[in-house]
Amino acid sequence: MHIYKKLYCDEQTESKKKKIIRKIKYHAGLSPDVYVITLAEGKDYFDLIPGYALKQKAYPLKGMHIIGLASGYDSALEMVQRILADMTERYKTYFFKDLLMKDKEMNFTGYNRK
Repeated sequence: MHIYKKLYCDEQTESKKKKIIRKIKYHAGLSPDVYVITLAEGKDYFDLIPGYALKQKAYPLKGMHIIGLASGYDSALEMVQRILADMTERYKTYFFKDLLMKDKEMNFTGYNRK
């Protein structure tokens, strides 16, 4: 599990983000209204994963790249729009996913461990 260094959070999850990340890491129960925004594995940009799905021990956390946390589905959709706008403004292209993954060590935690 790798976390974006500039993790996007809404107002409700900003104060609880460390607690939410810890619960994800240990497969503890999250509130059903918490959504985790991750980079998708395929051609898509993002996956919206409800918090209760991450409680399963078999859920693969190893390759997960967490970009944002939101409380509620509507808030997660608004967060995705904000992330898209920020990333396209920063990288000047819609293909920012490739650029993010190219510089994983600089953008995500957990890669610079030796």
